[in-house]
Amino acid sequence: MILELNNVTYEYRTKLQTVRAVNGVSFGFEEGKFYAIIGKSGSGKTTLLSLMAGLDLPTSGEILYSGKPMKAIDTDEYRREHASVVYQSYNLFLKMTVLENAMVPLLLKKVEKGEARSRAAACLRDVDLAEDKFLRYPNMLSGGEQQRVAIARSLAGGQRIMLADEPTGNLDSENGKNVIEILKRLAHEKNMLVIVVTHDAEVSSQADIALRMSDGKLSVHGSEKV
Repeated sequence: MILELNNVTYEYRTKLQTVRAVNGVSFGFEEGKFYAIIGKSGSGKTTLLSLMAGLDLPTSGEILYSGKPMKAIDTDEYRREHASVVYQSYNLFLKMTVLENAMVPLLLKKVEKGEARSRAAACLRDVDLAEDKFLRYPNMLSGGEQQRVAIARSLAGGQRIMLADEPTGNLDSENGKNVIEILKRLAHEKNMLVIVVTHDAEVSSQADIALRMSDGKLSVHGSEKV
């Protein structure tokens, strides 16, 4: 297991109460598989994704990356080297071209500019983006194309874990299907761990393993595909 959750709990406090957003979650995730975590708003799924991304630490329990407790890992290094996040709103740099956006994680790692350009272009091709779009700016692309750029940028960083927060939430059904097919292909062909959190049952139907989040608890949803 590349990522393990052992009795993970996360609580936050308001003026009136303590809310347990994640409640005793235990599960192991493998490379080479595409997981979907489905749940309603407020079920705890986005909080769980934030924990797996190292954006927060559990109140109790532990998360292990390659057998090492997350609390013993520098979280900035973890996100830079091991885990990336794709967001519903794409989070692209609007004043950079598509290619420049995909180059960002490579340049942050001090990869030489020519090599970064070549590797970023390869990642854009991996997500089926036409080469005539590489020098355009994000606002010149459709929502589906922008999400492909966001996935390519995440892929360019070389992390083995890709976490996606409602990646189809702003897309029509056809573009949503295409994005999910791309994520599933990356998991299988590049031996990555890809986890999508979503409220869309159609997304979970495409997963190798579908999980359901409800009241902070995680359970297997339906039967596992092989």
